[in-house]
Amino acid sequence: MKLTNLKVNDIFNINGKFTFLVGAGCSINSPSCLPAGYEMMEAIIDHACDKSERERILELIKLGELRFETLVEIFRDSLDEKLALIDYYGICDKPNIQHFFLVEMIKKGHFVMTTNFDHLIEYALNQSGVPIEEIIPVITKEDFEVFADPYEQLNQGKKTVYKVHGSPKNVVTQKDTKDSLIATIQAFGSNKEGENVFQLESFKQPLFENITKERSLAIIGYSGSDDFDIVPTLKLLKQIQNVIWINYSQDIEMGNEQIFEIDDRTPQSLNDLDLNLRKVVQILFEIWQTKNADHVYLINVNTKKMAEGLIDSKPGLSSENFSLRPKDYLKNIYPDVTDLIKHHIPHKIYIQKDMYDNALRCLKKLKQITEDMGDPMWKAIVLNNTGELFNSQGKYTDALKTLEEAKKIAVDIGGDIGLQLISSIYNNMAVVYVRKNDYPGASNLYKEAAKIHRQYGNLNGTIINLNNVGDIYRIQERFPEALKYYEEALKIAEQLGNIRFKSSLLNNSGLVYANQRNYSEALKRHEEALKISEQLGDKSLNLICLHNIGTIRQSQGKYEEASKLFNEALRMAEEIGDVETKEIILKYIRTHSEQKPVKQGMEIETESYQEIRKIKDVISCHPKWKIIYIKNYIKLFVERFFNAFRDNVNWQRIETICDELEPNLLSISSGSSYKATFQIIEGDKKKKEIQIEWEEHSETAREIWESIIKEFRMRLSKPGPK
Repeated sequence: MKLTNLKVNDIFNINGKFTFLVGAGCSINSPSCLPAGYEMMEAIIDHACDKSERERILELIKLGELRFETLVEIFRDSLDEKLALIDYYGICDKPNIQHFFLVEMIKKGHFVMTTNFDHLIEYALNQSGVPIEEIIPVITKEDFEVFADPYEQLNQGKKTVYKVHGSPKNVVTQKDTKDSLIATIQAFGSNKEGENVFQLESFKQPLFENITKERSLAIIGYSGSDDFDIVPTLKLLKQIQNVIWINYSQDIEMGNEQIFEIDDRTPQSLNDLDLNLRKVVQILFEIWQTKNADHVYLINVNTKKMAEGLIDSKPGLSSENFSLRPKDYLKNIYPDVTDLIKHHIPHKIYIQKDMYDNALRCLKKLKQITEDMGDPMWKAIVLNNTGELFNSQGKYTDALKTLEEAKKIAVDIGGDIGLQLISSIYNNMAVVYVRKNDYPGASNLYKEAAKIHRQYGNLNGTIINLNNVGDIYRIQERFPEALKYYEEALKIAEQLGNIRFKSSLLNNSGLVYANQRNYSEALKRHEEALKISEQLGDKSLNLICLHNIGTIRQSQGKYEEASKLFNEALRMAEEIGDVETKEIILKYIRTHSEQKPVKQGMEIETESYQEIRKIKDVISCHPKWKIIYIKNYIKLFVERFFNAFRDNVNWQRIETICDELEPNLLSISSGSSYKATFQIIEGDKKKKEIQIEWEEHSETAREIWESIIKEFRMRLSKPGPK
């Protein structure tokens, strides 16, 4: 990157059109004095976690391995059902100079969107003379759909603030919008890092595109240490003029600001920067590489001083600072956090991060606490969680023993609470049985869980369990039984009006009909699922539907139509930034463009291929796979794979089958773990090593597995989503 002679006034010139993306850093200066993300997370840990776990968890935060949204989601599930924690941000009503600067920008026709939960921009608008009825906070899904065109509001004289992460309430209408906020927290808290806003909440995409088109995007109030889920989204935005990252630098006054332009020499500068700034510059370089913006700038300046220098009229700021600190607020709303909760929250954090030894330590302490309390409900919960953890570690005997113990306690508890516990225990036991290839045992447990869910009125839970039964029958190629349970679940989904479940069930039953070569019925179902995905605005679901339809068209020999569908899926993968799926589709298209006709690659129906498909279907039954689960199933995959080919190792055929299998993973949540599977199996270097070892040890696949698992562990130990 190169240091330019530009000044802030050159960047924010009078003729420019700007969209500001505002982070928590803008609310730190007085009189707002709201905490940065780390301070709030530290307050949560200090208040709601046992002291013995404090340093371990804080280290996760410092390393950027525990997201704010993930911690808030765990805190909500364990203690804060109504998400009172986020109400803290709404208490502050003292905007600072940066908020008034943003208000001035809005008045001049520029746009502002923020990931903050506070209402300080709205308060600054009102305090600067904007009538309350002219202020429009955009918060809910309905808001984002109604106000997707910012120019429409601008032309009507409205002053709009787009709140990307939601808000506890709309301070203009006084409407409670916490449900929308909870949905957003769940979406970001439960998903892997690197996913963008469009993948998680696709209804926001039109707004992002409209608000940045042919404008410069100025990013203010963020640092490299932020859990900044917007970054992957920025790489997707097109037709942007410039990207401007304003990096807070305490000692750099206006007039002495440093403005760097990102270029192809930027990587050479990274080692000279501190860690946080290095992260920022890396982000900007990745944005520059997309070539979607004319220029990408980094401005080092004291942001408060910059706002003071650019603002036309000085506002009257409050003489009193907001003084309520997070730790005091938490003590007020939750004065007594039990030892049980203080170990339960760390346990959930460790499970989220696959830190099983630490999680097990917390569970042992929890078991002792529940025994001392004499609370059978919590004892059953702890045993259920322990069984689930043993399952994650591949300790199936221990898992079943512990889950049986939990079931006995739940049966004794009885009533609705006991039944709900039993249904959860049955689900965990069923997963163990699936991994042990005991499909009858698993299906029986899912059926029992479905009955319980139906008994106490949890029809969504009933749908999930019936779908799981259908999946198991599909794995076993017992297609009539699979359809029976898919259809039963589909009827309930239609009764509830749950179109997302309906779409999933249509896709699953469509796969069964395709396996039966009833392509007309399969197409009917996949196309109906596609319509629902379009109605939902869910482009990730669109990808699945397009892939399924394209696969059927190929099976029918309609290769040109299939090619169009795969290219449409490719376009969509690029649009939402689904890099993994994009790579799979590209490889799929390349593979079959080289095979004319495509028929040969599509008609491999050997027993070995069917075995591989079974393993893929097992994986697809369970969307929340952790590394240990995948490792166990890849072991089974490899053993069956090589057993099928032990008499005649045809490596060219193996490569073809792997190419065939890989696109089928579009029907599940694609991710690095699955990609690693094929890198291991298909990698040229490892493939040659396997071939040599196979020739030396043809009697068993065990030694082959050992060599593969070493590389598998090595790959998964690298940074990145797991």
